[in-house]
Amino acid sequence: MNTLKRGSIVVGVDEVALAGQAVRWAGEQAALEGRGILLVRAASPVTTGWSTHAMDVPPGTFTSQRLHGEEMLARARDRVHAVAPGVDVEELFEVTDPRTLILRAAEGAHLVVLGSRGRGPLLSHLLGSVGVGVARRARCPVVVHRPGHPGRVHDGVVVAVDVTEDAIPVLEHAFHQASLRGLPLRVVHYVMDPRSALVGVPMVGDLSVQMEEDELALSEAMAGMRERYPDVRATVRTAPGLAEHDVVTAATRADLLVVGTHQRPAADRLLVGSVSTAVLEHATCPVAVVPVRSS
Repeated sequence: MNTLKRGSIVVGVDEVALAGQAVRWAGEQAALEGRGILLVRAASPVTTGWSTHAMDVPPGTFTSQRLHGEEMLARARDRVHAVAPGVDVEELFEVTDPRTLILRAAEGAHLVVLGSRGRGPLLSHLLGSVGVGVARRARCPVVVHRPGHPGRVHDGVVVAVDVTEDAIPVLEHAFHQASLRGLPLRVVHYVMDPRSALVGVPMVGDLSVQMEEDELALSEAMAGMRERYPDVRATVRTAPGLAEHDVVTAATRADLLVVGTHQRPAADRLLVGSVSTAVLEHATCPVAVVPVRSS
């Protein structure tokens, strides 16, 4: 069925998602939350050559794309039903840009789940990647699965937060995931001193006052979450450092790492320095990016 059902878990279907844990994880998530799944497969338009007046496309290309796409969707559906037989699964295939189709499906979605090809050869972030583009623009949380991750490692959920009210939706998502899957939760917050990023230069000055103030603010935000999720065993760690680097280390063996991303105009053009983008580029575990819509 080619429908865009609101409240579904949208899964981007490609070779990477099928080879890794993304589809299985989405099936488990749908069963835990009592939601349906929308499997989305986009085939990029073919641009193989140009004649004098129009593009030359080999005969049968679109038919071949559709058949391949439907075969991949069928494999993904079977994988979902293998772990969650009762979950309602719908499918959507279009010949279009993958990011465009996934973002359209995400407009009414509860969650988006994607696979990831891992780190690229460039040190700079890949602005055109589907995972980064969707995570920075989707209005719902986006979970990106890393290649080679074994799936359930039972080490828990790690969430990196600041100490503003922007932390509330990020904490909420992390507590919810930990509760659903019966996992412990580690909340980490880093008090930034840019000097800590300079190799061989020790930090100068005392950050203890700032750390105490941040710990108090974080404790207040955590109080409400502990009441709503009494089943979650949560620990909190505040430390000096740079979140862009240190949170990846903190979540090396995590089942899920949760971070927030600010949705500002043209944000996808200003990715360098973003914690969420750095984490997506370097983390070894699944990453959930939660949109924060504050000004």
